[in-house]
Amino acid sequence: MSLDIPAGHTTAILGHNWSGKSSLAYAIMWHPRYTVTGSLLLDGVDISALSPNERYEKGIFLSFQNVPEIPGVRLLEYLKTVYTAYFQRVHPGEKSPSSFVFRRMVEKLLPSVGLDSSFLDRDLYVGFSGGEKRRIEMLQIELLSPQIVILDEIDAGLDIDAIELLRQYIDKWRSMSKTIIIITHNFHLLDSIHADSVVIMKDWQMIKHGDVSLVERIRIEGFDSIN
Repeated sequence: MSLDIPAGHTTAILGHNWSGKSSLAYAIMWHPRYTVTGSLLLDGVDISALSPNERYEKGIFLSFQNVPEIPGVRLLEYLKTVYTAYFQRVHPGEKSPSSFVFRRMVEKLLPSVGLDSSFLDRDLYVGFSGGEKRRIEMLQIELLSPQIVILDEIDAGLDIDAIELLRQYIDKWRSMSKTIIIITHNFHLLDSIHADSVVIMKDWQMIKHGDVSLVERIRIEGFDSIN
C-alpha cells in the first residue's frame, strides 16, 4: 500500500475484521510479529530501520487494541519510566522530576480521565476494566505528548461517558495539530469527530482512500460496496 498522511490530519481506517487495520498499526511501530518491506517516511526521513523504541522517541504513540496485564509492575513505576525517557528526549541534559514530584503531577491529571490515585499503586493493567485501560492510555498520551497518535480501537468496550471523554480528548489533540490515526468500528464516534480522510482496507490491502463521504456510503451500502 502507499499512503500519505499530512501532518496534523486525522485519518480513520475502516474495514472488516482481519482486513489488516491493526497489522498496519503494528507495522508502523515495527511489531516483531511482522516483516515489513518498503519505506516509512516521517517528515521526509526514512525511519524503516528504527526500532520500536526509536520510533517512540520520534513521537509516535500506539494505543493497543488488546492491552496486556503485567503483574509485578506498578502503574506509577511504569508511567515514571516512560515519562523519564520522554523527558530526556525533550529536555536533554536536564534532570527529570523526582518520584515524589512526578506522582503529584500525575495525580493532577487523573480526574480529567476519570480515575483516582489508588490506580497508581496497582499492578499494571491487572484487573482493570476495558474502560479503565483505555483511560490509562489517554493519560499516557497526555503525559508523553506524542506528535503522532495511533488509536487501535481505543473506543472498544467503552461506555457512553468514556466515549464522550475520548471524543473530547481527540478534539483537544486535533487542536494541538497532532496527527491522529483512528482504527475503529464505531461509526458513531466518527459522527462526532472530524476526520480529514478515510482509508478502507480489505485482505491486508488499501482498497480506497477518500473523504468522510465514504463513511456514509459504508453505513448505507456496507464495506462490500467499496472497490
